[in-house]
Amino acid sequence: MSKIADEVGLLLTKGGYADPLLTTTSLALAAQRLGVELIEGAPVTDIETLGDRVECVHTSQGTIHTPIIVNCAGPWAPRLAKMVGIDLPIKTHRVPTCLFRRPLAMNSQGPVLSDGVNRVYLRDVGETIVRAALFVWSVDRVDPDEYDESIDRDQLQAIREPLKRRVNCMNLATFAGGFSAIYGMTPDAHPIVSEMPQVKGFWCDCGWSGNGFASAPVLGQCLADQIMGKTSAIDLSAFQWPRAENAKPRVESTWVFR
Repeated sequence: MSKIADEVGLLLTKGGYADPLLTTTSLALAAQRLGVELIEGAPVTDIETLGDRVECVHTSQGTIHTPIIVNCAGPWAPRLAKMVGIDLPIKTHRVPTCLFRRPLAMNSQGPVLSDGVNRVYLRDVGETIVRAALFVWSVDRVDPDEYDESIDRDQLQAIREPLKRRVNCMNLATFAGGFSAIYGMTPDAHPIVSEMPQVKGFWCDCGWSGNGFASAPVLGQCLADQIMGKTSAIDLSAFQWPRAENAKPRVESTWVFR
């Protein structure tokens, strides 16, 4: 006779989510209020070095002379690193998200559901739409400048199946579209956050493998402290590149068992 293991849930009453576009815009506006100059629509065309140190950045709108560069270009980070002769092991992969009409059986809005057993999450998008995506990711290598932003039938089913195992009524939920975003994935799923030893003044903050949004504010503060020669509140040595010999990969998605 088989035994069914009990499941344990964690309720975070103050948990939630943020709109990534509005968050980014808010941070940019706050930086401007503090005197930061933002230049949009100016792709980097080259980076010059003098000896073993960065010298300037060439853009489509002119040249910027600077002793410090922070490469936080997400999926485009390897291209910038290549300009100073550094190979970063970051690969761009497409990750789908589905939208569904809220089933009538779900007659009230609820919290974000993060299901570690079925490896799927579900949350509200307004009053009538919910969105869902998988915790795991599959290899789907793409060019960040040209990729399919939609989702196909196989991707829809891959999300719907584990979702309806957790929430039965989602079996009847009407598909309302979806989209695909892109992740900059590293081999061990950890970010690369450090000054590059090959080129002084060239710092990286990239390869977050889909986990950088929530960590960005505190990580940005710690990285700024290091760039200014201060001791950061959090030791970032685990994220240096090249990795330390004792570095471990991120915990596998199979850490939850039923």
